[in-house]
Amino acid sequence: MPSPADRTQWFDLYHEVVLTGLCTGCTACIVACPFHVLGYENYEPVQLQEDGVDKCVHGDRGCSLCTLACPRFREWESDIDQLLFGQARKPEEVIGQYKDIVLARAADPEVLMQGQDGGVISALLLWGLENREIDGVCTSKLSDERPWDAEPTVVTDRDGVLATAGSRYTYSANPLAMLKAAELGLSKLALVGMSCQASVTGALAARRVNKWAKKINWTFGLLCSKSFTYEGLMVEIAQKELGLALKDIVRVNVKGKLLFYTKDGEERTYSLKKAHAFTRPGCLLCPDFAAEHADISFGGLGQNDGWTLTVIRTDKGEDVWNRAVADRVVEWRPGSEDPAAIELMAKLAAKSRERWPMEELPESHRLPGLLPDGEVPAAAEA
Repeated sequence: MPSPADRTQWFDLYHEVVLTGLCTGCTACIVACPFHVLGYENYEPVQLQEDGVDKCVHGDRGCSLCTLACPRFREWESDIDQLLFGQARKPEEVIGQYKDIVLARAADPEVLMQGQDGGVISALLLWGLENREIDGVCTSKLSDERPWDAEPTVVTDRDGVLATAGSRYTYSANPLAMLKAAELGLSKLALVGMSCQASVTGALAARRVNKWAKKINWTFGLLCSKSFTYEGLMVEIAQKELGLALKDIVRVNVKGKLLFYTKDGEERTYSLKKAHAFTRPGCLLCPDFAAEHADISFGGLGQNDGWTLTVIRTDKGEDVWNRAVADRVVEWRPGSEDPAAIELMAKLAAKSRERWPMEELPESHRLPGLLPDGEVPAAAEA
């Protein structure tokens, strides 16, 4: 923990992360705030008191929990790396540190069918719940109020896991579900989230926000280059440009292009390049494509035959994986059988690292943007 002289607070977080665009809207600061004075508006944390947008009376009195929880505050990447791997990432480790890369799928046909690609996350979560290694899952579900929007939720059983399977490409601040999980008395959670959210667990633990860090037993990350605003993806693209009714959409995916599947079996496509215009602002400077701080990272990079690219990262992730394989919960084959997928992951990871605004930050905060051979990426475009 920092000394009182070095202690930071909401003022620092607001000016260094929120105003600069580094904030991904992960909501870790909101979860960690013991005084409930932070809220969530337009994908960003906001101060709810009337003292001023950058003021916090609790911060003035010494509370620093919001900055400690933030996985984009100052030396976040090296802090988390040291905790999880015992050393900071080297520039050549573009996709982060890991133990193995495999292709995997759920062994249960029902789980495989419900999942986005290979259904691996769902299979592991069901196995964890059945074996009482976790008692709840913080994830996302489709909104009951806005068709095809996503929102945080907690699930605790098979039906809940299967109902929330699959990817949503609008943003859901899944860590917020930890507040509901705490109300329910759950204490062994799996946090499933995009790359930025997968760093929340490590930030909480590395900076000793133990009340919340101890509640997360597994962290599963989704490979993610960006999410889209709801208005962009579901209003402008799906409805206005493709002429789709939201009630007719049954699935959305990204495989080099946006794919919309309808209930009558039709597949409609949209250029991913054109869709960039509707990127959620919190994704514009995010340097982490590969969910590098998850226990295990998952994604479908071109695999269209029911397999998930799976990156086993931490000691905990390796233990979970080996035991799940032994229990025949998942099937796998070496990642080397699909070198194109691994190459694409590295390429997209490097592209994401180029977003980090190196020249605008102190040297000690530049690690997330470092690439091999001393290459220094240009600042991200606005």
